[in-house]
Amino acid sequence: MEGQIQRGLYIATFGCQMNEYDSKRMEEVLYPSFTPVASPEEADLILVNTCSIREKAEHKVYSLVGRFRALKEKRPGLIIGVGGCVAQQEGERLLKRLPFLDLVFGPQGIYGLGHAVKEIEEGRGPIVLTEMVDGFEIPPILRSMPTPSPIRAYVTIMQGCDNFCTYCVVPYVRGREVSRPKDDILKEVGTLVESGVKDITLLGQNVNSYGKKRGFSTSFAELLREVASITGLRRLRFTTSHPKDFTDDVIDAMAEGPPICDHLHLPVQSGSNRILKRMNRKYTRESYLEIIEKVKGLLPDVSLTTDVIVGFPGETDEDFKDTLSLLEEVEFDQIFSFKYSPRPFTKAAQYPDQVDEKVKSERLTQVIELQKSIGLRRLSRFEGRTVEVLVEGRNPSREGELVGRTTGNHVVNFEGPDELIGQTIELMVERACYHSLRARMR
Repeated sequence: MEGQIQRGLYIATFGCQMNEYDSKRMEEVLYPSFTPVASPEEADLILVNTCSIREKAEHKVYSLVGRFRALKEKRPGLIIGVGGCVAQQEGERLLKRLPFLDLVFGPQGIYGLGHAVKEIEEGRGPIVLTEMVDGFEIPPILRSMPTPSPIRAYVTIMQGCDNFCTYCVVPYVRGREVSRPKDDILKEVGTLVESGVKDITLLGQNVNSYGKKRGFSTSFAELLREVASITGLRRLRFTTSHPKDFTDDVIDAMAEGPPICDHLHLPVQSGSNRILKRMNRKYTRESYLEIIEKVKGLLPDVSLTTDVIVGFPGETDEDFKDTLSLLEEVEFDQIFSFKYSPRPFTKAAQYPDQVDEKVKSERLTQVIELQKSIGLRRLSRFEGRTVEVLVEGRNPSREGELVGRTTGNHVVNFEGPDELIGQTIELMVERACYHSLRARMR
């Protein structure tokens, strides 16, 4: 394929930041034979990077892939592949459900895409790459792509998970926990910063256990400090943390200040100890609140965000009240809340005491309404204050406006010229909204 005319690659990405990162890896693996295009109509190769964490996301994937069938009927040479978590979960069953597919590949299969596409072009498809290899290592970045760099970027430091929370499909579709070597991470971050990236988020299913399984001498807190020392990096974030593995040295690293940001995403999932135990989360409400107290003690203005699941099997009204009371006690800046969704392979899907869908919906509405008032109160603390904002680009929703982000990950909208994009500036906050701030230039 080397030396051929470059062809179009279109990737549709569903799910979390790790999927977004994986989509960039797909681009790198396939470059220079394929280069990104803006629409599926321009593409010679269409890949759909899927998420199976919630059932709704899975349904969206099938709907989108089905629409691509018409394109293939017009252009039989078009290659269509499905990757990511749904592909890993379903494997060859996807070919029976979507017989026009040429390629099915899981997260570990990304690095075999180049060879697989060549095989398909030579008539040896369809191909399935969903084998989970013991001792899998995340390969280093293969090559840099000559495309404009964004202001923000993600860098995976580990993937997979060993925790087996009873509601979560991740260990089955992303495999067991594996950490990347520190030097690979530092090199990738350094390359991104040199290309113009200013805001980096380190990714992993459980970043706090970085390196423990492989016996790395570098802890997650030490990795944070080493990445933070890279010249030119303005902001450093990380997600996701697991409360059972969260340690005081990470709080200490955050308290040392820029470029490590004053924002912590710490999923709690439930405020009920009984439900946390059924979820196999391995921490209690009390131990979670102890972490929050320590973080607030060193970072009084910290931005706290979390994930909440309502309607987990067996969740009673009292269990749900415990979740509401935890939200009121912690006062998160923002939460990501979801109805429990039974997922394949998971233990909780087999629990007999599933909660009625109507009850789930009612509880989710209560959580959302409560958090709206808490979130607005939290964001209101910025009104009349000056905040430091990294300008990311134009506001797609309002002409003439720019959008940026504070160190606490709060979105800020304001009027200003394009020359500010990529710069860090100070703005005066005029008004707090439910999920963002409105500001003006000083």
